[in-house]
Amino acid sequence: MKPESFESFLTDNEKRIYNYLLRFVEVDDDANDLLQNVFLAFYERIGDIDEKTAVAYLYRMAHNKALNWIKHQKRMILKPPSDFQNIKAKPFSTNEVDYSVLNNAIKDLPVKLSTVIHLQYYDNLSYKAISDKLGISVKAVESLLVRAKKELRKKIIKENGGNSVFSYRQTDSAVAG
Repeated sequence: MKPESFESFLTDNEKRIYNYLLRFVEVDDDANDLLQNVFLAFYERIGDIDEKTAVAYLYRMAHNKALNWIKHQKRMILKPPSDFQNIKAKPFSTNEVDYSVLNNAIKDLPVKLSTVIHLQYYDNLSYKAISDKLGISVKAVESLLVRAKKELRKKIIKENGGNSVFSYRQTDSAVAG
């Protein structure tokens, strides 16, 4: 199809496609938004569309855009702001996580294992970046991380006598309050 014929094509089919979309979305503004998206997408591909099948192609595009819109709407929970008026904010937690067990366990790891843990979790490096930095393969990084995590898990469980991984302690303000 030629781009020069788009304006007349739009005029000829705009109302029909709008009504088709309105059956899906049931709201005038939504149908108009979708109509605009359909014709924009159609125009972007106008050179690839055969004039004989252009109307069928347009309907198929409209159908797909409407279904995608409906799928997106199902994921959203639409609530008016007044529904959230009486919700109380959670009080700020004064509990702090005690990371000393984790930190001690990391210190007790062999150098290679503690290094990959540090690079992965503290420096936020990707496996590729870690492999480049240490001069080893990405597979070796993966293997070292798996071993390091197993060792950490064992040490932390042993340290806590098989209990929870982290213990919580209250700050002075929590005890006073």
